[in-house]
Amino acid sequence: MIAYLEGQVLAKQERGIVLNVSGVGYLIYVTRGLLEKTKIGQDLAFYIHTNVREDDISLYGFLSQEEWQFFKLLLTVSGVGPKSALEIMNAPMDKVKNAIATKEVAFLTQIQGIGRKTAERIIVDLQGKVKEQVLEDGAGQGAPARGEEIVQALISLGYHRQQVVQGLKKVPSEIENEETIIKYFLQNI
Repeated sequence: MIAYLEGQVLAKQERGIVLNVSGVGYLIYVTRGLLEKTKIGQDLAFYIHTNVREDDISLYGFLSQEEWQFFKLLLTVSGVGPKSALEIMNAPMDKVKNAIATKEVAFLTQIQGIGRKTAERIIVDLQGKVKEQVLEDGAGQGAPARGEEIVQALISLGYHRQQVVQGLKKVPSEIENEETIIKYFLQNI
């Protein structure tokens, strides 16, 4: 299995790039955002997921180990293949994780190729694994597990962002309604 490739971009295609690695061109499928930013002649290094089927070997590339690991985690969900997982990765990863952690089926169904049943399956299978990551990321990056709308509402009431992020971690997870979360925050934190 190929797990890492480093080389120069030879060409861009509709869904991927051709990477020249010591004279061999590898077609690597990447997210739309990365494809748009990539320039021909640019040197890049990818963490690779190699997908092997009877009639095809496909490579999916990611610039960070975190993206690579999340992609592989998505593949553990029944009904989510590499193409669907790559579509999910086109959305900002922190928003996808937040949607999974907070059971936002509507957000996931907005992603091309993800229907309601698949979105629900993703949430059921990954919520426990992703929820902890969202809370940890929220402390480090200021990306709240509870949603940006709630954070902005509390900031508009005079709280500082870091204070809001830390305070939202203390709100019991069974409180899911935005209004109730804000009330709890104001009364207890």
